[in-house]
Amino acid sequence: MNAAELDDSYRWETTYTEADGATRIDSGTGRFGRTDALTGRVCRTFVEVATALFDLQCDEVTEGHYYDVLDARIEGRPDPELPMRRVALLVRDGSGAEKVSMAADLTYRPVTGEALDHYREQLAEWERRDTARRSRRARASARQSPGPKAVSVDSGLRQVVAALRTEADGIRDEIFTPDHCREQLALAESAVAAALGAERAARDRGEEAEAAYARAYVKRWKPRVDRWASMLELTLEAYMDADAVDTLADRIANLPMPPGTEPDTENRSA
Repeated sequence: MNAAELDDSYRWETTYTEADGATRIDSGTGRFGRTDALTGRVCRTFVEVATALFDLQCDEVTEGHYYDVLDARIEGRPDPELPMRRVALLVRDGSGAEKVSMAADLTYRPVTGEALDHYREQLAEWERRDTARRSRRARASARQSPGPKAVSVDSGLRQVVAALRTEADGIRDEIFTPDHCREQLALAESAVAAALGAERAARDRGEEAEAAYARAYVKRWKPRVDRWASMLELTLEAYMDADAVDTLADRIANLPMPPGTEPDTENRSA
């Protein structure tokens, strides 16, 4: 690495301290002005790098544990142990000189009965959507075999129908599924609602530092709510376009044969 590359590069090292005192270390590197492989952020200062990394790493631990507890309670298992009690981050420049350090004892938000009920409702909704998705796929598969009196037994028209099916699948593959967008939107909305509740509770207790932390959490997650809401809208539009192409393929596949014509049996299995 030459001098110019050293000047715009950074290194980071994160130490996770588990409940029993054992430690685990993660590390990585990045370049200013380029997308960080872990956070997805483009940073231009060491403070920006440290803040983005530290927020993400702490949230991954605490939010991961939150949903692990929800899953355990849904399944009737004991709550899992707290995975980590402390996170410490050190950011260095390309030559190894220390630039920024951050550390915190982790605080885990409690799982309330209301949160558990909401999560149970989400799981039921996801299962309903998954069942509907499987049903749509089964119907689509059945459409691939038109009856003997359909004009699509003609090899040329079969190719047109196949091309339309491929086009529809391609439209859906260009973007997330609507179910995925709805799930991510629901998670982001839940996180914002929980943080707002934590902020109000902290202010009622007069704990301004905790309230400020909760408010910062809201500011970080609110853009995710907006982003997933926009993504869901775009995804629904794309799926409507794909459904329109499938509908056209259905119409062609089921056109009646002209009187007095015989089915084209060549490449019938194509």
